[in-house]
Amino acid sequence: MRKHGGIRHILARHVEGASHMAEGYTRATAGNIGVCLGTSGPAGTDMITALYSASADSIPILCITGQAPRARLHKEDFQAVDIESIAKPVTKMAVTVREAALVPGVLQQAFHLMRSGRPGPVLIDLPYDVQVAEIEFDPELYAPLPAYKPVATRPQIERALAMLLMAERPVIVAGRRGD
Repeated sequence: MRKHGGIRHILARHVEGASHMAEGYTRATAGNIGVCLGTSGPAGTDMITALYSASADSIPILCITGQAPRARLHKEDFQAVDIESIAKPVTKMAVTVREAALVPGVLQQAFHLMRSGRPGPVLIDLPYDVQVAEIEFDPELYAPLPAYKPVATRPQIERALAMLLMAERPVIVAGRRGD
C-alpha cells in the first residue's frame, strides 16, 4: 500500500479469475498477500477453486465476500449463500462477521493466521448491514501480530538426518521463496 499510495484495485472480468489473480500476486510478490473481493451468493462459490489451490500449495490469500443482511442469513433469500460453511474445508479460517465492530479484529486475526504455521487462505464474509455500518476505530489497538513460524526440535532434526543418511537416493525439496 505504501508503494502505490493506497490500495491498488484491479478489476477482473470474473470473481473466479480474480481469486486466482490474488493467488498469483501472492506467489509473485514475496511478503505481500493478494486480496480478492466478491459480491454475495455465487461469487463466493466461484472463489472455492482458488481457495482450494491456495490451501493445497500453502499460499496465503484473503477472499472477502459480500452477504445478504444479517436478518436474512440462513433463509431462502436471493444471493444468500452459507459461504462460511462451504469455504471452511479449504481455508485456515472462514468466518461471517456479524457485528461491524468486530471487523478490524477479524482482519487482524486473518492476516496473522494466513502467515502463521503453514500459510494458507482465509475467507471473510460480510453481511450488507455490517459493510455499511459505522464504527469507532483506533488503529493503535491493532498492531500487527507476530507470525508463528514453527521450528524443528533437535530430535526431529537428528531423525531427519538419520533418514537422509540411510536413504539410497535422497531428495530434498525445500521452500518456495526466500521468505
